[in-house]
Amino acid sequence: MNLSDYDNLLTLLRNAVDGGSRALQSAPDWQILMQQARVHGVEPLVYDAALRLPDGQRPDKALGVQMKQVCLYQMQRQTLWLPRIKAAVEALRKAGVEPVLLKGFGLADLYPKPYLRSWGDADIWVGIKNYHAGCKALREAFPEAIHHEEEYEELKHYGIVFPDGNAIELHRVAMDFPTPEEEAYWQTLEVPAMTDSDQQSALDGLILTPSEPFNILFVFLHAWEHFCGSGTPLKQILDIALLVKRDYYPLSAEEKALYDGYLRDNLCRFHVQEAWQLIAYVVDYVTGVQLPLYESVGNQRSAIRCQQFLERVLQEGQCRVKGYELGGKDRYDERERVKQLPVWRRKIMTLQGRFANARFLKQYAPAYAQHVLWANIRKGIRRTIRRERMIDY
Repeated sequence: MNLSDYDNLLTLLRNAVDGGSRALQSAPDWQILMQQARVHGVEPLVYDAALRLPDGQRPDKALGVQMKQVCLYQMQRQTLWLPRIKAAVEALRKAGVEPVLLKGFGLADLYPKPYLRSWGDADIWVGIKNYHAGCKALREAFPEAIHHEEEYEELKHYGIVFPDGNAIELHRVAMDFPTPEEEAYWQTLEVPAMTDSDQQSALDGLILTPSEPFNILFVFLHAWEHFCGSGTPLKQILDIALLVKRDYYPLSAEEKALYDGYLRDNLCRFHVQEAWQLIAYVVDYVTGVQLPLYESVGNQRSAIRCQQFLERVLQEGQCRVKGYELGGKDRYDERERVKQLPVWRRKIMTLQGRFANARFLKQYAPAYAQHVLWANIRKGIRRTIRRERMIDY
């Protein structure tokens, strides 16, 4: 892979997030560049920046119209969705539940034009205590939507899909972890960060977002979870960079020290110190923003690992798993087939998948790969013994 193939994409992204006017380093192949933008979920950002390029580098008129239509669609989509989120928030508060907005929609305010941050669904946290009350409130508020099976999804979130294909995911927990100890400890971080998050708000103050420094830890862990599964798109890399730039850079030296200590302790708790350095390397390469605790590559082995990780992120984006590819086969068809198999067959398939995933992750984060392999095997045994309904595949 040649990293220079992505130079134009990265230039446009930097122009989009900081309002710069950098010229492209070479004449772009717009079809390739548009495909790269799709794979990384940054089409609106890239197109908006492309339309502001100097004369002679802009796309032709027909392509420019197409790009404007994508940006306009994203603007309309977000505008139309705000009343729906408002209705969800009002229904939850009426039921005595205070919601918190997570991830994509909750990070849109970081961008110069919030509607340019693409998103797949609206993630709303209500916590374990209020989970079932929240599910009931949304069922009553949106009877026209398709409601997922609550018992099946109650380990993490409850999803409702609307006629236009967009969805709201009501989160019982923000993250799912391999061990009970990690899950219990995460709750000591998650609950205060959500319930004491009145310092920040999103969507014109309509709904709260997680407080810092928990939010950067959560956004990072979510990006790493995506890399372990379907792949990490550049939109998540930009989220991390902009969040750190807004909430960490302005702090005093004393406040930064406390922030660093919080991150250091929790990265160790979740066995993701290596992962943090890998993500930080990509953030620095893509945006020029240095994350807290980022250490420059110290030896050849680390340098090779970081380079390989960067190349994988750029090449795959969010499309490692076929089910996430544009026009790819829907993974839900396969899951329905697997549900019909005997439990022991499903467990063998799960075990094979875990070993394969650990072998894949060992190339980038060996300590994390070893931890998550044995932790997930123990988790699978627990689920089998307890006969939980969650399909472990």
